[in-house]
Amino acid sequence: MGAEILDFIKVLLGCLLALQGVSIFVFLISEWIMVDFYRLGTFENPESIFDRIPDLCMKFILGMGYYFYNKYRKYNWFIRKLLMLITLIVYSFLAIILYYLITIPMDNIYNILFS
Repeated sequence: MGAEILDFIKVLLGCLLALQGVSIFVFLISEWIMVDFYRLGTFENPESIFDRIPDLCMKFILGMGYYFYNKYRKYNWFIRKLLMLITLIVYSFLAIILYYLITIPMDNIYNILFS
């Protein structure tokens, strides 16, 4: 039972990290379409909890891509695409390192407790 829960946590962590990387990639490929989609799906000034739930979902799914798009928006098109590509490459390496930094101690703790 414990091994299945550990595997589920590892898969969930990997999916969350990969989702943000895919978000950066999608904003790199089709930036204006995704910016319009992101702005249509969120409220600028949410007033109630029902307005904040879609904002939270959009930030959870497309958060890193939109963040880096806003950060690089002041540059021209070519430089912005180049910066997004560099960001995607750096984020991919950092996500892999973070994944292993979290899952290797989890595996070791599990092996110590249940072996």
